[in-house]
Amino acid sequence: MRYKIKILYALPFLFFAYHCYASAYSDTSDLFPSKTVYFGVNMGGGYTTWKYLLDTTDQGSQQPSLPSRVKEGGPSWGVVFGFDVAKNFAIELQYMEFADAHVDFAPGSSYFDSNGNPVTSMVSKTDAYSLSGKFFVPVGVQTHLRAFAAVGAGLVERRDPLIDEDPNGLPPGNVTLSCVSPYMSAGLDYNFTRHWIVESGFQYYTGFGASEINPVDSFVPFAWDAYGRLAYQL
Repeated sequence: MRYKIKILYALPFLFFAYHCYASAYSDTSDLFPSKTVYFGVNMGGGYTTWKYLLDTTDQGSQQPSLPSRVKEGGPSWGVVFGFDVAKNFAIELQYMEFADAHVDFAPGSSYFDSNGNPVTSMVSKTDAYSLSGKFFVPVGVQTHLRAFAAVGAGLVERRDPLIDEDPNGLPPGNVTLSCVSPYMSAGLDYNFTRHWIVESGFQYYTGFGASEINPVDSFVPFAWDAYGRLAYQL
């Protein structure tokens, strides 16, 4: 008889525990839908790696074909549009704009602007596009947190006075030097609700550089940043 009474007392607690478990499962399972879209804004900070062109072997020399001083790094921002193909896989299209790089050259610079004037100082702008596949792995059981890794193709664009001369007649500032190259990112993704997502991560756009007499002519910056994202999922 006492055994039956204990069971009766335990039933409400068992029912409550089961209800909490079922609610938790339902909530987290709804957080990661498939066949839906999301969009968001990135804010972060990073670099564009013009410093790779500095002469680090003989810092006293002032070669006319290499930068003499580089000041770069700072805030970055971007926008993203994604499509959840499955609960743990998405396709993302992203645009990023990086902080300006201030590049100085020694007197007697090998570089000239579109008017034929030697360039001894310039501001170079870098932006980038990427199309990537993004893979998610839940961190824990019944969790709102996921780790991710993404790989894909990037298009990095450079704009500055050295590439403002355009055979098609585009005005200065609208001419770009670009390259298509690998893109990758990794980080953590937290779904607060079914719709609101916060993400933090690191991303890297591969640029282009060549060993030549005037390496700045064909250089496209290698760009990276650490970022935070706020996204809304439909």
